[in-house]
Amino acid sequence: MNETRVPDVPTGPERAPAWVTGLSELIDRLHLVIRINAVWWMLSLLGLVVAGVGPASCAAAEAFIAARHGERVRVLPLMWATYQDAFGPANLRMLPLLVVQAGSLSMLWMTATGALEDPVPAAVLGSLAAVSGGWATSSLAAIATSPRVRRQELLVTWRLALLLPGVLLLRAIPLVVLLGVWLLLCSLAWPMALLLGAGVAINIAVALFAYRIRALLEDLHARQGAAV
Repeated sequence: MNETRVPDVPTGPERAPAWVTGLSELIDRLHLVIRINAVWWMLSLLGLVVAGVGPASCAAAEAFIAARHGERVRVLPLMWATYQDAFGPANLRMLPLLVVQAGSLSMLWMTATGALEDPVPAAVLGSLAAVSGGWATSSLAAIATSPRVRRQELLVTWRLALLLPGVLLLRAIPLVVLLGVWLLLCSLAWPMALLLGAGVAINIAVALFAYRIRALLEDLHARQGAAV
């Protein structure tokens, strides 16, 4: 007798193609960056920019770190709570580095626009500005992306912030290069800067610095404990 073949019945939902999953994750990430960037602007303006940029950047970094842990991030409450906690400590620790960063960018702008006619001093000042600006940027990223660094005593935080870019040189250089490229793109397309600017920059810093600094400090703490 001929057997009747029963068609296979799927036992569960079909898996979406990889490109669909990847596109969905990209859209979710872009949505997160836009939300964090919007709150960053709000908090920066709340601190009249000068006193708001530092704690707002720390708050944005906390939101990105929470998202990378797989948590469902409520951006506004999380960033507001972090902003309030970090307002005093972050400003005290980051403002001197922000001044160095701003001065270095101004010097680079002067050399790039030909404000100094003599090429030798222009080259020397440009090189010094590039190094000091890049180092200050990396130090600021270390403070913003690592709560453990900024919770130290003031002098300890500054020492760690100045030493970490040298320890993590292979991460600090890509950080400065990527942020420089992103700054250039934002300067050419200001609507993109308003929508994504700070969010993308802080996300880059978190990706390159946050987890490596945490692992480094935990390893250092474990060695000190073993030595005792």
